[in-house]
Amino acid sequence: MSFPPIRFPENVPSLITLTTDFGLADPYVAAMKGVILDILPWAKIVDISHAIAAQNVMQAAYVLATAAPYFPRRTVHIVVVDPGVGTQRRPIAVYTDTACYIGPDNGVFSLVYAKENVAEVRLLQNVFYMRPAISNTFHGRDVFAPFAAYVAAGAPGNSLGPLVHDPVALPIPKPTRESDGSIVGQVIYIDHFGNLVSDIPGDWLNDGDWTIEIAGAQIHGTSATYGNVDQGELVALIGSSGLLEVAVRNGSAAQKLGIGPSATVVARPLPS
Repeated sequence: MSFPPIRFPENVPSLITLTTDFGLADPYVAAMKGVILDILPWAKIVDISHAIAAQNVMQAAYVLATAAPYFPRRTVHIVVVDPGVGTQRRPIAVYTDTACYIGPDNGVFSLVYAKENVAEVRLLQNVFYMRPAISNTFHGRDVFAPFAAYVAAGAPGNSLGPLVHDPVALPIPKPTRESDGSIVGQVIYIDHFGNLVSDIPGDWLNDGDWTIEIAGAQIHGTSATYGNVDQGELVALIGSSGLLEVAVRNGSAAQKLGIGPSATVVARPLPS
């Protein structure tokens, strides 16, 4: 069966996403959306998350890097997890081959730098793209939101401000392979269900059988899905992000094991 060619409309503004630690009880997210829509009334805005733990830059980096690849090209991603707001930290726009990322230069784009081809980083300096009055405590509303609206509408990158050659990049945890064949990593993220996501790539475990050790517990082998064990039991599997994770069927692995991010995870090969 053949289908007629699809023609997409031209000059459609880029989609805009929001990732913040603002929660939903306060007016902050709505204020940012209001600023965007005042500049670009036909903007499409998608919330990635507003439940990032307060000031948790690396959690925001992980959530952003996990969601961003599934958005259309040219999407403008705003991230406001900004414990240094009002200080000398720089506001920046990061242009990659697929997207533009706007937010504070505090390391929140560290995984973008590690995973994507960065074309350039710009300082958000052009006052034309800011609100007339800028709060020392709410750059999300007064700087990042208006800049994002103008970028989505087609403002060229060189109009934002000068190039930044030294953006802040935080150290990214990386698993290691030991001489005995074991793989040592750590928990880098805990999701809403209490699943412990590690930094060990699933394709590192393709060969052979493994015992997963975490917080004194041992899990023999990896499963295809959460339901492959009895209720309340620990299970190790390769999650949707392609990383090894530890979960509890119908429960929280984080609560059961009493651990959080940075906890050590070891995969030991079983004798063949």
